[in-house]
Amino acid sequence: MGLHFRAYYHYFPRVRAALRTRSIFAVLGNRVYPPTFLEEINEQCRIFFPLYAAPFFVAWLPYLSIDPLLYPNEPIFPLLRVGLSVVGVLAVIARKVWKHPAKHRFIGVGMLYYLIIATGILTGLSGAHPSYIGGYCFLITVVGAMPVQLFHLYSSLAASLLVFTGLCFVQNVHFDTPALQYSLQDLISTVGVTILLSYGWSVLRRNTYEKGRGLQESNQRIQEQHHELEAKNQELFALNTEKDELLEIVAHDLKNPLAGMKGIVEILQKDSEILSRSFQQTLLVQIDTSLERMFGIVNNVLDIHRLEGDSFGYAITHQDVMLLLKRSVQFHAAAAQAKHLTVRHNFSNETVLVYADGQALTQVLDNILSNAIKYSPLGKTITVRLEDTPETVRIVVQDEGAGIPKEEQVRLFTKFARLSTQPTGGEHSTGLGLSIVKKLVHGMNGRVWCESARGAGAAFFVELPKII
Repeated sequence: MGLHFRAYYHYFPRVRAALRTRSIFAVLGNRVYPPTFLEEINEQCRIFFPLYAAPFFVAWLPYLSIDPLLYPNEPIFPLLRVGLSVVGVLAVIARKVWKHPAKHRFIGVGMLYYLIIATGILTGLSGAHPSYIGGYCFLITVVGAMPVQLFHLYSSLAASLLVFTGLCFVQNVHFDTPALQYSLQDLISTVGVTILLSYGWSVLRRNTYEKGRGLQESNQRIQEQHHELEAKNQELFALNTEKDELLEIVAHDLKNPLAGMKGIVEILQKDSEILSRSFQQTLLVQIDTSLERMFGIVNNVLDIHRLEGDSFGYAITHQDVMLLLKRSVQFHAAAAQAKHLTVRHNFSNETVLVYADGQALTQVLDNILSNAIKYSPLGKTITVRLEDTPETVRIVVQDEGAGIPKEEQVRLFTKFARLSTQPTGGEHSTGLGLSIVKKLVHGMNGRVWCESARGAGAAFFVELPKII
């Protein structure tokens, strides 16, 4: 049988793993240490319960035949013996139904007191019979190994010995026979050794706990640092990807106007004498348009860099949003007229004050209005209105363009957002404008959002704190 078991253990890893996982030492080696040593005692009482609870069910079995022979007229003997099993059963039930976080420690201490004091009573009532003292020594050794606080161990042992001594005195027990003298010496030596060993085990438990807790905290710190490094690596990877994307977009967007200007310059250099004055002026306008486009690209990149680097300083003051909105509409009137767009509004002469940065708010309005013009088909209408709420002022710019699909709206205010909706007049877009708008509005303690559907146009809302 032994050879077969060793063969199974050696050749079948699952057998070895199963035996290891059922080992108490495996449980101790893979457990999480609690924050305090008292909680650690509670946890050890939970883990070692099957070991120290065994005497409650088996220790009194050898005395089933001894007690009736030696003390047939002592009813307390069977009561205390059966009480051991009753306490063991109650402990098992309490572990299942009791919800107190320290229940295992309390259960262990209660079992300890009953076991050792009941055994002291039985040994004293037996008149210090050598067989009973032998059982007493065994149980003292058992309780000495229980994972409880030394205070409870020593106090229960002291109470038990006092009961034992008092009963021996009442029954006039004289330790003058060799058997009783040897039994008493065994009891004294067992108590002394148990006190020393229990103290040593307690120190060992505490040291093991402190080292285990220290290692656990070190591992947690290492894991946290590892997670932080992973997060930093992901952030660096995202920044590197963003940098590559920025360079690619800027290079692509600057390449076309530069190529166009280079061709115009070549024409002017070769054929300037034969070109009409009006045609030369047209070419110069094209150069100016290309330069404006390049200037806008560079400005957008610089703006997003300043906003993300927290170097943009907001000067939040009282601003007349009605006045700023009128100026922005007038500024974009020529671009709207070029596409035969009608701009409807509900402007009035009253002053509408909000808490905002004047320059930042102007940039927000310009971006939203230019977007509405850019994505509106020829001859359509753009509606601009102010809405008053109890605590905010809401600016709404609504177009009649192709709209933005629901699945793309989550990317609307992100950097370099390239959506399926395209400008209707061949205008250029860097994909940075709305991300700048979002950062500026949030920097002024406001909100910005879009409501749109495919084929139904888009409405952009900017909400800022109102001055009441």
